[in-house]
Amino acid sequence: MTAPLNLAPFCLAAVVLIPLLASALSVLLGSRARRVLGVVTSVAVLGLSAPILVHVSSGRMLQLALGGFDPPLGITLRADGLSAVFLAMTTVIGTVLSCYAAARPAATGTHRAALPGVTDPDGTAAAPGPASAATDRGWRPGHAGFWPLWLGCWAGLNAVFLSGDLFNTYVGLELVGLTAVALVALGGREAWPAALRYLFIAVLGSLLFLIGVALIYSVTGTLDIIASGQSIAELAAEDDADLAAVVLAMCLISLGLALKIALVPLHRWLIPAHSAAPSAVSPLLSALVIKAALFVLLRSWLWVAGPLPELTALAWVLAGMGTAAVLLGSVMALRQSRLKPLIAYSTVAQVGYWFLLLPLLLDPSSSALEAQTTLDDGAVLAGALSGTVALALGHGVAKSSLFLCAGHLKDRYGTDEIAQLRGAGRAHPMLVMSMGLSAVGLIGLPLSLGFSGKWLLATSAVAAGDYWILLVLVAGTLFSAAYLLKAVAPLLVMSEDDQTALALPQARTAQHVAEASTTGKAQLAPFVLGLLTVLTGFLGVWLSDILEVGAPW
Repeated sequence: MTAPLNLAPFCLAAVVLIPLLASALSVLLGSRARRVLGVVTSVAVLGLSAPILVHVSSGRMLQLALGGFDPPLGITLRADGLSAVFLAMTTVIGTVLSCYAAARPAATGTHRAALPGVTDPDGTAAAPGPASAATDRGWRPGHAGFWPLWLGCWAGLNAVFLSGDLFNTYVGLELVGLTAVALVALGGREAWPAALRYLFIAVLGSLLFLIGVALIYSVTGTLDIIASGQSIAELAAEDDADLAAVVLAMCLISLGLALKIALVPLHRWLIPAHSAAPSAVSPLLSALVIKAALFVLLRSWLWVAGPLPELTALAWVLAGMGTAAVLLGSVMALRQSRLKPLIAYSTVAQVGYWFLLLPLLLDPSSSALEAQTTLDDGAVLAGALSGTVALALGHGVAKSSLFLCAGHLKDRYGTDEIAQLRGAGRAHPMLVMSMGLSAVGLIGLPLSLGFSGKWLLATSAVAAGDYWILLVLVAGTLFSAAYLLKAVAPLLVMSEDDQTALALPQARTAQHVAEASTTGKAQLAPFVLGLLTVLTGFLGVWLSDILEVGAPW
């Protein structure tokens, strides 16, 4: 009797190749066919990711050597607990955002419209009237390049999460970075300077990472992530002088990834890029793209370098930058008068939390607390990682909902000025409800994944004697409550004598009119994500368990 066919290894390759092939195919299709292909691809990736998650949740790692060739000749895809949870987050958010983009093509960017009566590149005819006749080639909502770029970015994200070696991780990061830059540029002329700055940052970050990978290879003789970590551990045991090259490599890798994550003071590119991007793109950038760099950072520090004492100074520098990010990003968010920049600065603040665990990785225990805690070193490391990952996952779901809401309001009313959106909640209660649910997660209130993450990180900090992390978490929580209240409260309040009435833009294109019937359906996407922000709070224990699969301790 033959054994049942295990589809999980096949799914490892499929979740990378299917969106990549769909990206290439979408270039040849018309506008409506692209949207259909995008939704079908997202559903396919959702279905293919499920067996991977189930297999890893059972406590077993998953590995596939493409073509049957093992490293260093072949490419290995590997899924452990960390890979599975980031893959699951990307799949769920990517599926919801794909459905939103398919329902609202105008949210995918702007393009130069053809002369009246002439067919545009996306296959639609330019509607006659003031919107298209005002200039020779005016700007019209919707862009044909969104689906090829987004599906290519999705393939790159999955490749990063599943790559078993450092070089293919770099290739995935490059694909993610370049497609993300192009997605920002879909915002039109105003977004081009932000996209150009983002391009310089993405290339510089990738170059620094690649140099660091080359140094790791020169010392260890392998690019395999697990084998590299074992080689470095052997060097540390022998007190080999080559550890200086490893320290230099980790400095370069961390700097390159900090640029991509937008860690203070390397954050100046993020605000204009996330603010100027189209409504369907900003959530992708904040929720998913920067998470790829975070994933690689965790891989590098935990699986490749390991707890090297020589990295202590670097860990404290990055943790200090993270603390500054929480405080500075929050203060700058409070000073914003527009919704999208406020949410973008919120991302800068939330990023800071992800770097607070680095000192705990190198000094997970404190002799002063040995009599006061039952946590061993491995439990402290596990708690710090689980807390950080929970904060990142909760941020991804909540921030995608917030950016969708802000983008929808901006598209609807032609502005994201908070003062001019006063009272918009009366006309869009579902959007405001979504923003409120997302705020619960970002603040870290109970029943959210953000609360679980802060609790786990705080517990590990107390066990290790790093009480300063508690102060940062408390300060960040209070600040986030303040700037999110500033964003949401005006949408709910309108005095009876307020004569300012919200109105749609006077100049409306035919595409805007056609989308009026889909507006209510499109609001379901941010609501679903906002609801998931709260519901995922019950996954704290499961998250800690699955991260133990393939853990380096």
